[in-house]
Amino acid sequence: MAKRRGSIEHEGLPLQEQQGEAKMVTCAAIDIGSNSTEVTIAQCNANHLDILQEESQMVRLGESVKNAGEVTPDKREAVIAAVRQYLEKARESGVERVIAVATQATRQARNRDAFLEDVRRETGQSVNLISGNVEAALTYHGAISRPDTPADAGVLDVGGGSSELVTGHDRHITWLVSLPIGSGWLHDQYLLSDPPKEDEITEAQKFLHDYLRDLQVPELPPSLIATGSSAKELLKICKQALHKDDGSDQMNRQDLVACQGLLHSLPAQEIAQRYGQQIERAQVLPGGALLLLEMMNYLKLDEVRVTNQGVPEGALLAYARYGDQWLEHAEVNVEDERVGKVPPLPKETVQSEQAQQQQETLIDSARQELPKRVKKFAEWRKDVLKDEDIENVHKMRVASRRLRATMDAYEAACKPKPFKKAYRNVQQAADLLGRVRDTDVMLQHLQEREQQAATQEQAGMQWLASRLQVYRKEQVQALEGFLQNFDEDALRKQIEGSIVKGGSSNGKGQTH
Repeated sequence: MAKRRGSIEHEGLPLQEQQGEAKMVTCAAIDIGSNSTEVTIAQCNANHLDILQEESQMVRLGESVKNAGEVTPDKREAVIAAVRQYLEKARESGVERVIAVATQATRQARNRDAFLEDVRRETGQSVNLISGNVEAALTYHGAISRPDTPADAGVLDVGGGSSELVTGHDRHITWLVSLPIGSGWLHDQYLLSDPPKEDEITEAQKFLHDYLRDLQVPELPPSLIATGSSAKELLKICKQALHKDDGSDQMNRQDLVACQGLLHSLPAQEIAQRYGQQIERAQVLPGGALLLLEMMNYLKLDEVRVTNQGVPEGALLAYARYGDQWLEHAEVNVEDERVGKVPPLPKETVQSEQAQQQQETLIDSARQELPKRVKKFAEWRKDVLKDEDIENVHKMRVASRRLRATMDAYEAACKPKPFKKAYRNVQQAADLLGRVRDTDVMLQHLQEREQQAATQEQAGMQWLASRLQVYRKEQVQALEGFLQNFDEDALRKQIEGSIVKGGSSNGKGQTH
């Protein structure tokens, strides 16, 4: 019976048997990654992809897995909403088959089976949980699918929770490895400030240098193709900030160093506004840039070519070539002799991740983490009140963001009414800190521009600076009034009191 256009086939014969190998068929691939959940819709056969639509939503699934050891309810709902939206787009495009995969964050989540079952039940779409090695193979086939790609190029996918490096010869995989580090992982493990502090950057660079030193690649690739959202967004910044040719798909070492300078100097909010980034993406880009540059150093390459194509495109090609058994084929499920050894993570990192995985429930984790964040936030109160160092305002603002992010992660473990009341108090502090900090940044920027401005422009800049100084004084007074009445104990008890009863029977994880 002929397929009805607009319907989506979840099971069926290999495309070669259905349509003939040369026939182009419309398919879709959904990739549930550690940073993003994305979809690619394309017409494809065994040798070609004609991409019709691509969309990506920043979910940061890996963030909840790192903080709570599992996919939290808010992230679960975000993924399900994205998958529903993508399936609707697929129907509108006349897609005949949708395939879906999940990667590193889902692999690490202790509730991964329940999470994937929830996605299937809520959307009707089954999701294949793929290994790191399969992820690497799919990345390679997707990245080299363009006909102008060098036949012996290596491929690097800088993901959120993992990174895949693959070498090849004549478009066949010779060696691959999936490393348990990515842009989001580096952000959460080392680059906690916004923007990252110098000591954080130094520590992350040292970790990458030492970690990659233990990586044993049999033969270094003559050239490298980078894929993943971090590489794509870094190229976008290069084109806007460094005025690179808009048609270029290449970045060299100097380009990346210049990008790092921007990402290490400006807060994520400003990066997002200047260069059209999602704020969540801008937050993890410093980690992506560090990882890409250190990998280029390790591979002794001065240039990298960036492609938008990766896991989803590789999955589409694999399905078009091998049919329903696409995940079992030797070019996807690569045999052990072509798989590299993964260097061990530092002991303290492993211990930290194991401790998070051993949290018995989300409630226990909330009891442990929320009071810590309240304390770190409150520690800056005296410094902000006692002197005029504008950096203290910035640091307290960063601490408020982290406290709100932690509260967001554990909202599902809290009673709605008292939680929202506590959240409003933290939000009020963040708003006051933000007004002072944003004014400081504007004043600093204005002073720098005034030094370079023509004489006739300086009077206007001085007038604007004086108005900003008046506004800043008003906001500082409001902030000081708030902080003088701030009670750390009361906020901590308010937040702890909002956490629902439950968790481990012995109260393990509580902080007093």
